[in-house]
Amino acid sequence: MTDARPSWKSILVMVGVVIGVGCSVAEDTVDRSAMSDEASRPVAGARSDATTSQSMKPLDLMAYLESDERPVVLDVRSPEEYAEGHVPGAVNVPYDQISARLDSLEAYRDRGFVVYCRTGRRAGIAETVLIEAGFERVWDLEGHMVAWREQDLPLTVTTADCC
Repeated sequence: MTDARPSWKSILVMVGVVIGVGCSVAEDTVDRSAMSDEASRPVAGARSDATTSQSMKPLDLMAYLESDERPVVLDVRSPEEYAEGHVPGAVNVPYDQISARLDSLEAYRDRGFVVYCRTGRRAGIAETVLIEAGFERVWDLEGHMVAWREQDLPLTVTTADCC
């Protein structure tokens, strides 16, 4: 007579499949490209996932910069890049300093944060630090500074005082 119980190897394979499918489903549940303007608004608890940020389009950020609902805009590039041109009103906190500056960001928790760099890599690191520290209102600027410049949106340039 054959034992009808599954072997430990087949159990491990099934667990691996369930975990793999679960992870891929979780990543695909939010189609950010199909989000309406209303869905990209900075609203408490708007994220569907505790480990990722929601994205915001550059033109949507421009609208928020002129509103009372203005989020804190974090430019996580180097001070040199920031000085060459940044989103108006953005605060420069290089991505590798976010952890050390969490206490100073705490006061702005309720406003939320829109984070950007040149292309997204450094912003992703900074967003992860913020989210893991319990910040719930974190948005990734879609396309980052590359998209901002391509759309010819306004920049603030910091010039050094001469002489």
